[in-house]
Amino acid sequence: MPQSIRSRVTILQEIIEAKSKYPIRATIRNIPITKPPFENFPFIIAEIKRSSPSLGNINDIPSLQNLAKDYLDAGANAISILCEKDYFKGDLEDLQEVKTAYPNACVLRKDFITQIEQIQESYDFGADMLLLITALFAEQVNGFNQLKKLYEQTLALGLTPLLEVHNKEEIDFLKPLKPLLIGINSRNLHNFKIDKIVAYNLLFYAKEQLNSQVLFESSINSSFDGFIVGNIGFDGILCGSYLVKSSNAYEALNALKCSVSVARNSPNAFYQNVFRILQSPLGFLKICGITTKEDALMCAKALESHLGGLLPFDKIAALGFIFIKDSPRFVLESVIREISQSLKDYPKILKIIVIQDDKESMQQAIKLYEEGIIDALQLHGVCGESFGGISLKAANFPFYEVWNIEKPSDFNASISPFVLFDSKSILGGGSGVSIDKEVLQFLKAKVDNYLCVAGGVGIDNIQQYKNLGAKMLDVNSSLESTPAKKDSKKLQAFLEKFTSLIMHS
Repeated sequence: MPQSIRSRVTILQEIIEAKSKYPIRATIRNIPITKPPFENFPFIIAEIKRSSPSLGNINDIPSLQNLAKDYLDAGANAISILCEKDYFKGDLEDLQEVKTAYPNACVLRKDFITQIEQIQESYDFGADMLLLITALFAEQVNGFNQLKKLYEQTLALGLTPLLEVHNKEEIDFLKPLKPLLIGINSRNLHNFKIDKIVAYNLLFYAKEQLNSQVLFESSINSSFDGFIVGNIGFDGILCGSYLVKSSNAYEALNALKCSVSVARNSPNAFYQNVFRILQSPLGFLKICGITTKEDALMCAKALESHLGGLLPFDKIAALGFIFIKDSPRFVLESVIREISQSLKDYPKILKIIVIQDDKESMQQAIKLYEEGIIDALQLHGVCGESFGGISLKAANFPFYEVWNIEKPSDFNASISPFVLFDSKSILGGGSGVSIDKEVLQFLKAKVDNYLCVAGGVGIDNIQQYKNLGAKMLDVNSSLESTPAKKDSKKLQAFLEKFTSLIMHS
């Protein structure tokens, strides 16, 4: 294809064009249909795929049957088989082989289905479930009727359709079908870019509009990602590349499934709340360096008074407690417990503990989370996959990373779903030093535009940060009369300016 034409054609269109060149095939099915066990939580679909447009070659998979057995032994409720040849190196024979080897397993055909004849083809080769991608029909003339015919034919053959969506418009589009199962894909199929937070927040709209089980699809890179998905409230996941790439698929899937379950039973839904706030026009505001019950109550009252009417969520803002001994705002564990108890009259305020890379502090912070004293951990000084003696990729608690920034190269990549950029300081927060705005502008693209900023944030530069598109502001020393003592007048002035910027934007 000439480059000038190719540049106007999306990857999805290329895949569909390549797919149309292959004839519909037929065979005889002699294996019964296995219905997916929706009553199980979490509902896990483990995927077999060799390649993808975004990752290239993932794994040659020398034995499909062995990988499928690992999945089933680890508790997969269904196995997804990529059947597209040109971009994913899959085939219908892969599906047939797995279903023949494990006739009682529930098997999903993962493909780009656009023709009614492909439904019968899927049945013939042994599929129990079928993926229907809403994006293939949402912008087509008569697209809904095309999708409806495919959906109804899938049901007529006794197969279970999984309808995939990427945005609110696609949910509205398929709503008349009243689907039992949908999957929210965090990957844009036109350009294959990922926006996890958009996908996470789409769950709430899906649950409002549909009476469906909802799975999360794509961009699972660790068992911690499973914790996030479960904490938000998804009913399960469809996971492929992470499992296929792992050296031990059984252990990887078992850990992933465990993390989703642990998250559903966690003391709070931190990520569910924070992602909604991050995507709101107001953004996420955290007042850090709280050291006394009096300051905590004053700040909580002011936050609920100013923000409560603007954010229609269960949580609206956060207070932070610095559990770093060298900081002038260090608070003892006993004080954090006392303050947390006093904040019960302000249920809309999140409570966050700030710690450095120290095993003892990490264990104390996790204990406070498990007891429901605090809602999440803010980790200062992250520079790898391990923090406080724990692998962050295997974490079963909510956290976000803080990277101390002076120049763009100070940030590499993160495990947490959003990252707070703070200026370089030995104080553990509250230095009053700001990050250069040009550096922040550069880093914004590195974090998918979810720019979260700490360090020198105050009433004089809120406008600048909002102009940069900051989604989170972490405020500390600018709201104090003396170190570790919050000032009521400064707080009120800051909140008035903060809310006025949104109301007049």
